[in-house]
Amino acid sequence: MKISEITDEVYALAKEAEGRIRPEFDRIDEIAEQNTRKVMAAFQDNRVSDACFAGTTGYGYDDLGRETLDKIYAQIFHTEAALVRTGFVNGTHALTAAMFSLVAPGDTILAATGLPYDTLRNAIGISGDCHGSLKFYGVNYAQTDLAPDGAPDYDAIRRAAAAPKVKGVMIQRSRGYEDRRALSVEEIGKICSVVRSVNPEANIMVDNCYGEFTELREPTEVGADIIAGSLIKNPGGGIAPTGGYVAGKKELVDRAAMRLTTPGIGG
Repeated sequence: MKISEITDEVYALAKEAEGRIRPEFDRIDEIAEQNTRKVMAAFQDNRVSDACFAGTTGYGYDDLGRETLDKIYAQIFHTEAALVRTGFVNGTHALTAAMFSLVAPGDTILAATGLPYDTLRNAIGISGDCHGSLKFYGVNYAQTDLAPDGAPDYDAIRRAAAAPKVKGVMIQRSRGYEDRRALSVEEIGKICSVVRSVNPEANIMVDNCYGEFTELREPTEVGADIIAGSLIKNPGGGIAPTGGYVAGKKELVDRAAMRLTTPGIGG
């Protein structure tokens, strides 16, 4: 069909459709504007300047740009610390480092939102028999599935999280590669509250991939102890070719850094 053949009725229907969905676009634009202001304020507060882009040599000690970027992420996500590195080869790498920060050998990690997506299953030890997985190091795995409507099964989470050996709880925010909806920050906050009610010492982690900046709050503002994600998704804006981040309590971020490089070296 040629452009000249499109009828006035079609143009009228298009305008009507745009009018009907305008409130949703306005809502998205408002979220984007508020998050842009938050990011720009973090840049100003941490005094980003041309010096942050200077090259470094050797081991990278006193790397102003790297240290400033960590502070920016910590401010944006309202956390004690952050680790933002291109050394994370992808989101799975960052998520795995964060998972290892939650637990020790003999502990159990609970997946509170069903089976994690396939790339994490080898890291956990659900699939395959990979050297160095959580299972390899003696970490056990438990799981609660989502309710039939795709919402968290809070009762099942409460029962599973109460187990004495559960020291870490993992929440997957996005749908990943499954046919289910993403979780809202409000729902994540409720999961955190349910876990805390029966296991106040458990470390709670959120797989934040694809979720950053889609709402006005982040999981670390509603009870999550640590979040992790990929720079090639929302935070990198389609520009970063690689990398990932973790942000949360300093102790957990420091532990995750030991999985990025090696014990004693960290981030």
